[in-house]
Amino acid sequence: MLIYTKHAKDRADFRDIKEIWIEHAIAKPTRLKDAKAGRKQAILKLNGEVISVIYVKDDNNYVIVTVFWGE
Repeated sequence: MLIYTKHAKDRADFRDIKEIWIEHAIAKPTRLKDAKAGRKQAILKLNGEVISVIYVKDDNNYVIVTVFWGE
């Protein structure tokens, strides 16, 4: 299950990043990297662009912290 922080929802709306893209980045990232504070960065190449999803895995949930264009 994906859980979005308010910040992540605000950033996705502001940056016009669709929820389906975020779900796809978590499910099948092009690349996965370690991020700060025990978080992960899922990177997805999408139609010539790249999005990054920063998240924390908590049991069976993925808490989406923020999303942005680029790596």
